[in-house]
Amino acid sequence: MPRSYADAVDKLNCLQTNFAVLEAVRTSGGSVNKNSLPEVVAYVERTGYSPEDFDELNIVHVTGTKGKGSTCALTESILRNYEGKKIKTGLYTSPHLMEVRERIRINGAPLSQELFAKYFFEVWDRLDSTGDKSKPGYFRFLTVLAFHVFKQEKVDVAIMEVGVGGAFDSTNIIHKPVVCAVAALGIDHVSVLGSTLGQIAWNKGGIFKQGVPALSSAQPEEGRSVLESRAKELGALSFQVVPAFTNEGLGDITIGLAGKHQVANAALASAICRIWVEKVLGEKITAPEGAVPKEFSNGLSSARWPGRGQIMVRDDKPKIKWFFDGAHTAESIRVCAAWFQDASQANARGTVKKVLVFNCTGPRDGDALLGPLAKIQSSVHFDRAVFTPAITFASNTYKGDLVNNNAPMDFELKTQKTLAACWVKQIGLAAGLESDQQVDFKTTVLPSIEHSVNWIDDYVKSEVEKGVDEVQVLVTGSLHLVGGVQSVLGCEVA
Repeated sequence: MPRSYADAVDKLNCLQTNFAVLEAVRTSGGSVNKNSLPEVVAYVERTGYSPEDFDELNIVHVTGTKGKGSTCALTESILRNYEGKKIKTGLYTSPHLMEVRERIRINGAPLSQELFAKYFFEVWDRLDSTGDKSKPGYFRFLTVLAFHVFKQEKVDVAIMEVGVGGAFDSTNIIHKPVVCAVAALGIDHVSVLGSTLGQIAWNKGGIFKQGVPALSSAQPEEGRSVLESRAKELGALSFQVVPAFTNEGLGDITIGLAGKHQVANAALASAICRIWVEKVLGEKITAPEGAVPKEFSNGLSSARWPGRGQIMVRDDKPKIKWFFDGAHTAESIRVCAAWFQDASQANARGTVKKVLVFNCTGPRDGDALLGPLAKIQSSVHFDRAVFTPAITFASNTYKGDLVNNNAPMDFELKTQKTLAACWVKQIGLAAGLESDQQVDFKTTVLPSIEHSVNWIDDYVKSEVEKGVDEVQVLVTGSLHLVGGVQSVLGCEVA
């Protein structure tokens, strides 16, 4: 059997759930699989482990609606750069931008293609060797793989980001983590988690464990109270709400991740690391609560999280300034809009044109997602908006790592045309027009990401000939879109 990285990706893609199956579950009112954890445990045991074996990984377990990935990235960076102690870190996050190996990192770097293939087929073969040829689904397989990698690599800490929810997420087979944390809550994945903040908080609070400290970012009261009751119900050692860093608390430290909202994620990551260092290393952190410990400052300032609040100018096309943010919920889009509003003005030079490139995956509300971007139009002034499915190439094919069977095929571009109409409507509403009044705004619907990048190249060339100094392009709505654009641009995996 071929054993290359591409072979591993092909086999992994075969484990994706077909969109039609997912849609049938949604429309039938289906919810989370309450048997998911025993099923994942069974797969883990077939690979030769028990959940208790992972206790020695000194796990940090993080969930939330928005900011959980950033919190994990900040936590990993703090511990990897911890002053006076070499800590080997493992980081498991989702989704990936360009290559699936980004989801499993050792010391901040994605697994090499060679190592990913090696460990992938070790897990595959162990599952087959039991005589049962069944395999876990895509995310479950990657979760089992991550645990295997971290055990084999002998990491000092494994930072595990929940996929969806918490209580029934495949990462929640963890037996005894060092600390559990919940980043900011919001409304998302309602067909699985519930439609109220309380229902969502109940699910996410399901990662709390008996005798383990539980942390949370500041939450709306409905979410906070449910999290606190879940912590008591599950026997957490303590429950602490961590307020965002103030300017005084940060001092002269600049957080490595862009966006004003990162003060909350950085504070949560700092609280996580404070507990981890004291419990695992036995070292007391003396900095007062609300201040950045000096031992954490380098990690906070050097943290990087590609595709989130990322600005890029390529040497070969210096007239294009790319702004990438994989925001995909109404709350995170609002944060993205605020970030772009500030960053685009701070980074402008000369005469500037602005383009929005947008896509959202799954059954999301176009008006709710595009509304926050339309509300900054009066100050940002987007000149064009491009809507595209997350299909990578003009040949109507995906890069192997970016195959997404969970999303519907949209050959007639109905979703993109609907999003374009939503954008024009939201621009009008933001300008104070009645809903039936039309606003004059040019939108473009294209069949692939490669088509969109080529369109931008042509647009920039035309505008530069007219005397424009720079074109700023905001790419948002989906991490799949951000990763696809970066793949077409030929960016390196980071």
